[in-house]
Amino acid sequence: MTFFDIVNPYGAVFAVVLALPHIIYRRTHTIDRSRYDNKAMYYLDRMARFACLVLMAFHTGILERGFTEPKELMKRFWLIAAAVLLLVYLVLWALYFKQPRKQLARVIAGVSAAAVVLSGILQVNTLLFTFGLVYFIGELYIISKQPL
Repeated sequence: MTFFDIVNPYGAVFAVVLALPHIIYRRTHTIDRSRYDNKAMYYLDRMARFACLVLMAFHTGILERGFTEPKELMKRFWLIAAAVLLLVYLVLWALYFKQPRKQLARVIAGVSAAAVVLSGILQVNTLLFTFGLVYFIGELYIISKQPL
């Protein structure tokens, strides 16, 4: 078993890019957790986000088959599609930092969830796909409770 059988280097880079704006936002803004009526939904969102990042960066072998045939073409398509989605994601975050709006936050959540779900579909990774959907639902809940 080699290092790359366990670690997905491209997925790790994508996971870091997905996590950085959230980390920066949390460092620069205080979040009042008391406004979330449903604490389970809040923590489910956080767990799903963490699970997505881990599953993008590491191969678990659980409910994971890898790319379908033709593998090289599917891998190339995944790299290009995920890179474009992440570029759009970073541009949207830059706009959000400039002027926060709820509508923009929803689009950011949709783009990030699309990148995760697309990765789950193309890599035939059922856990990543499922956690991507849970993450999207949780993010929509979090955004709905944010005052903007």
